[in-house]
Amino acid sequence: MWHRLRVTGFFALILFLASFSAIAAQNPSPAMVRFEATVRKALAILQDPTYSQPEQKEAKRKLLQDTIYPEFDFQRMAQGAVGQPWKKFTPDQQERFAVAFRTLLENTYLNMIERYSGEEITFTNEVPLSNQVLRIDSIVVAKGQKYDMSYRLYSKGDQWLVFDIIIEGVSVISNYRSQFKQLLQTAKPDIEGLLTKMQEKNTKNLDQ
Repeated sequence: MWHRLRVTGFFALILFLASFSAIAAQNPSPAMVRFEATVRKALAILQDPTYSQPEQKEAKRKLLQDTIYPEFDFQRMAQGAVGQPWKKFTPDQQERFAVAFRTLLENTYLNMIERYSGEEITFTNEVPLSNQVLRIDSIVVAKGQKYDMSYRLYSKGDQWLVFDIIIEGVSVISNYRSQFKQLLQTAKPDIEGLLTKMQEKNTKNLDQ
């Protein structure tokens, strides 16, 4: 359980913060413009010498969270990671799982963001998948290797929120769903067992 994607699990987040080599999309939509602005804000935090000292780590992390997290719908990501068994969760279990899932992502991958080392990204295209869903495509160059990456966003009010990331054709959310499947794809899904495993994993990551 808790395997990584072929590129690096939620490596998408650190690449989300990569520096721009170009914005290739023509006439970018408001969603693309907002996405770019958020990346630039996060990049400025990472490069700010004010937060270079170890004692500033928590302050920097808080700024990164405040900048990045409003662009992601963690509740929808949690639901997608569970899939159909989500309907069998009680409202309390849904809330607890959403919190634990977000914490899992934070504890496992936020350190990767803080190790930013100048990766480059080119946004190449944006494709409306429906009136409510948009895909933003990009190419990332990291350590001399190119990776195809796409972000799937949906419209919520006047904002577009990320609910999945596709790395080299592999969905981050589908990857987690396959990991959770063993405990949940049964007549009586072991929801509490999954929550316990996630809490144990989060505690272990926190102690490291």
